[in-house]
Amino acid sequence: MKFGISPSPHPWWESIEEFKLWVSEVERCGYDAIFIPDHYNLPTPDFPSNELVDAWSTLAFTAAITDQICIGSCVTPIPRYTPSQIAKIISTVDVLSEGRVIAGFGSGWNHEEFANYSPQSCLEEPKIRTRRFLEGLQIIIRLWQEDKVTFNGEYYRLRDAVLLPKPKQKPRPPLWLGGMSSSMLKIAAEYFDAWIPPRSRPRGERALTPEKYEYMVNIIKKYLREYGRSVDKFTFAILGWIGDDISLIEQYVYAGCQYYVVDISTIVKSSLKEKIKAIRNFAKEAMPSFK
Repeated sequence: MKFGISPSPHPWWESIEEFKLWVSEVERCGYDAIFIPDHYNLPTPDFPSNELVDAWSTLAFTAAITDQICIGSCVTPIPRYTPSQIAKIISTVDVLSEGRVIAGFGSGWNHEEFANYSPQSCLEEPKIRTRRFLEGLQIIIRLWQEDKVTFNGEYYRLRDAVLLPKPKQKPRPPLWLGGMSSSMLKIAAEYFDAWIPPRSRPRGERALTPEKYEYMVNIIKKYLREYGRSVDKFTFAILGWIGDDISLIEQYVYAGCQYYVVDISTIVKSSLKEKIKAIRNFAKEAMPSFK
């Protein structure tokens, strides 16, 4: 059982020194990875504001001030980027971090974000977005692993594209999927190394119960077997909260969870001292129960 932590994309620190101290404490406490949400817009009042840092720039900075901890996005919406661009960005961060990147991907969901920051300037309907996501994913994987890539898809075209430097990790960084639709669960089993849905979601959507989580885990396992992939080499994760207690975490572990990521958004308005106390308490009281 591993544990990760997800800081809010809002700049909750009062100084860069505070952020550096927090990151150092996370690494010292034994968390496996820091996952930063990749958003340029978020709806208010569900979230504090639209003042957001860029995830991969922040992860590159995080890599520079750490030595061992993994770094990743939770998750990057591929259709909001040009696929070759995000492939280049992530490859660079993997090189700079000496191979510590976890590439978290999703298809996106926020209308305002896509209207203002995506190449297509709109949030397309789910079926189109999924097809665009899948094409983009194939481009990213090929650019990371092949010398030259030519691609003629429905949405993207490449001609003898070269991506250098390649990622430090071979054959590529681990891929984590954040999608929960039936089509995305199948894609997770075909292309990904891990699945990380949110335990609860914004906009008043129903929480992912342990029972529903287990049901989806079993769907992915079924597809993994159909694709001839090892269930044992696939990681089932979930994005929870820093205040989650041991009994709740246990329910998800029994349902198949192997990697629990705690979001600190609920304590972003507290002082740095209180934030550090919270991550220390979780590391001391909850994490040892699942060794």
